[in-house]
Amino acid sequence: MSEIGEVLVTAALSFVPWEVMWSGDGQSLFADGGSNGVVNLNAATGEERWRGPGGGVVSPDEQTVALTGGGGTEPIMEFEEPWDCSELPRSMRQACEKHNREDVGWHVVGHKEVPSWIQVRARESGAGLWSRSFPSTEVVQHPRYSPDGKLLAVSGNHTRLFDSVSGEELVELESHASSLSPTVFSRDSQLLVTADSTRLALIDVTVSGIKWVTSLPAPVTQFAFTEDDSMLVVATEHQALTLSAEDGSLVTSVDLQDPLPDRRLTVLSPDRRRLVMVGAESMALWDVADGSRRFETPVGDSARVRFNPVLPEIAIASATGLLMVNSRFGTTVWEQATDPLRDLAFSADGLRLALCGTSAPGSGFVQVRSMSPTSVSHGICDGPVTKIALSSSPGSLAVAASHTPEAKASVFRADTGELVLVKAHPGVINALALSRDGRHFATGGSDGGARLFTTLTGEKRWQVAHHAPVNALTFLASDGGDDVITASVDKTARCLAHDTGQERWRLSHPQAVTLVTASPDGHLVATACADRSTRILNAVTGEELFRLSHDGKIRALAFNPTGSMLAAGGDDGEVLIIDTASGRVLAKSLHTREVTAAAFSHDGSLLATAGKDHAVHILDASADPPKLVSSHADTQTPTRLAFHPAEPQLALVNDEPNPAVTILDPAEGTELSRLRHPAPINDLAYSPDGKLLATACEDTLARVYPGRRGN
Repeated sequence: MSEIGEVLVTAALSFVPWEVMWSGDGQSLFADGGSNGVVNLNAATGEERWRGPGGGVVSPDEQTVALTGGGGTEPIMEFEEPWDCSELPRSMRQACEKHNREDVGWHVVGHKEVPSWIQVRARESGAGLWSRSFPSTEVVQHPRYSPDGKLLAVSGNHTRLFDSVSGEELVELESHASSLSPTVFSRDSQLLVTADSTRLALIDVTVSGIKWVTSLPAPVTQFAFTEDDSMLVVATEHQALTLSAEDGSLVTSVDLQDPLPDRRLTVLSPDRRRLVMVGAESMALWDVADGSRRFETPVGDSARVRFNPVLPEIAIASATGLLMVNSRFGTTVWEQATDPLRDLAFSADGLRLALCGTSAPGSGFVQVRSMSPTSVSHGICDGPVTKIALSSSPGSLAVAASHTPEAKASVFRADTGELVLVKAHPGVINALALSRDGRHFATGGSDGGARLFTTLTGEKRWQVAHHAPVNALTFLASDGGDDVITASVDKTARCLAHDTGQERWRLSHPQAVTLVTASPDGHLVATACADRSTRILNAVTGEELFRLSHDGKIRALAFNPTGSMLAAGGDDGEVLIIDTASGRVLAKSLHTREVTAAAFSHDGSLLATAGKDHAVHILDASADPPKLVSSHADTQTPTRLAFHPAEPQLALVNDEPNPAVTILDPAEGTELSRLRHPAPINDLAYSPDGKLLATACEDTLARVYPGRRGN
C-alpha cells in the first residue's frame, strides 16, 4: 500500500502550469498554463492526451471540457533580415555591420486585438464541439458546468449562461467590476449566483432571469450554497454572512475574530462551516457559525490551499513545499519540501492529490501523490485521548476516554465521526472496555469508581466504589452476560455482575493490582500485582490457581485465543509464556530492556512481544516449546501491539519523536503501511470483526482507519 505523500506519477511539461484540475472520474488531469494553453493528462500514467488553448473545466458526465481564453491584444511581429556587407564600400560597411548586430531578428511593429472566447471540446479526443467569440476588451474566465451538466456559465465583465450542448446564450448580466469571481450553481441546477465586488446576484435558470440583486457591506471573497440550497454563505474580508436564497435578505452576520491584514486568498470548506484565509506568511481558519478563530499556521510564499473532500484535512502548497494539517486543530499531519508549487487539487475520493509547479525556468510539472493511508473518521475530544475501544460493524461505535480539563468518555460513530454522547467522569479515566456485543462500555477511574454505561444512550447501569483508584478492567465472556473484572490500588481484583454490578467474587492481593485480563473463552482471569507476581485465577470463583514471580514490575498480560497460554512480561525484560493448565513456564521471550507489550495472533500461532530495546520479537506459539522465529528492530520504542482479528497483520505503536502506527506482515517482517500521527499515541484497538482500527492520540483526536492494510 502506498504511503501518504508517495509520488504516484509525474509528468514533465514545457511550460509552467498555474492551475491543475481533476476530472470527476479521477482518470484525467488538466494543467492550465494560461497563454500556454491547457494539457489533458492521463492521471494514472502522466501521458499527454491532447493540448488546447485556454483553461477549462470538465463536464459532470466526463464527456466534454469547457475552455476559455483570449482577450486583449497581441503584438504584430516582423523579422528583419541581415544585410550582406561584403560587397559594400568601406564607408558603408560599418553601418551595415551595426545593423546586423543590433537590428536583425523579430520586432514588434504593432498590435492587433484578440477576441475573447469560450469553446467546448470532447474530453478524450480534444475535438471541438462549439465555440463563441466576444470583443477583445471582454474578460471571459471561470467556466462552470451546472451539476446536471445542461448549463455552462462564465464570468468576467459579464456573467454569461449557455446551453452546454448547443452553445446558445441564455443569460447575460453585466458586471460593475472588471473581473468576477467564479459563479456557483445550486445543487439542483436551478439557481446560479454571481458576484462582482460588493454585489451578489441570483439567476433563476428555469426562466433565464435575474431573481434578485443585493449589495453587501464589503468586497466578496467567497460564496457558496448551503447543502439544502436554501441559504448562501458569503465571506468578506471581515465577516461571514448568511443570505436567504429566496430573496437575498441577510439572515446572519458574524464578525471574524482577528482577520488577516494581508489576506490574499479565501476558501470555504465543503460543509460551509469553516473559512480559511491565506496571507503572505500564514493561513488561519475560522468557524463560520460564531466567527471564532481556531488556529493559524505558517505557510510559504504564494500558498494555495484545498480542503480534503472526505477527511478533516487541509493541503497547503507553496513555493517551499507541501503541508497537510488537520482542519479542526491545525496540527501537522504530514509535510515535505518540494520544487515550487503553483496549485493543487484533491481527487473526489480524497485519496490522491494533484500538484503543479515549476521544475526549471520556463518548464514545469504535474504530479500525483497518494494521500493513503487515510482514516475513515475522526472523533473529536476535548483533551488528549488516552483510551480507545471499537465495536463491530454494522453501525460500529467507538468509545474514547480523554482528560484535561476534565475526564470524559465519548461515544461516536466510527464510520462518520458523528458524536453520539459524552459522559463526564470525576478524576481520570484509567481503564476503558467495550462488551462483546458493543451494547455497554465500562470505565475505571482514579476516584475508585467502576461504572457500566449503555453505549447508545449513556445510561449508567451501575457504579461500584473501590477504596482506591481502579487501574484496569476487562469484560469476561460468559453465558449469562459479560461480567466486569476490575483491578484496583485497593489490592483487590473483583468480578462484578454485568446486570447489577453486584460483586460475584473478590480476591485480595498483598499489594495494588495493576493489570487484569480474561481469557477469550471466559474460563480464566490473569492479574498483575505490584508484588511482582502474575496470578492465574478461576474466572467463576476467583480462586487463585497459579502464581508466578518476576524480577520487575509487570507491564503486559495476554492470553492466547483458547486460553491455554498466558504471556506475562515486565521490567526485568522477560516475557514468560505460561501453560495455564499446569502453571509451567514453557518458554521466554527475552528483551535487553523493559517489556512494553505482548499480543497473540488471532489463531494463536504467533506471539509478539515488544520492549524498550526497540525490538519486536515474533515467536511460534504452536511449537513445543514456543520458539523465536524473527525479530524486528526499530529506531523507536514500540509501546503497543495488536494483531488483526482475522488477517496475518500486526499493528504496533512507535513512541516519539515520530509517533506512528506501523502495520507489519509478521511472517515476512515487511511493513505494509505506516499511519503517522502529529502527537504521541496512547492506545490502539481493532474492532472485533477486524474491519476497523482506532488510535487514541494526544492531539485530542480518536482516529478510525480501515482495519486491513496492504494487499
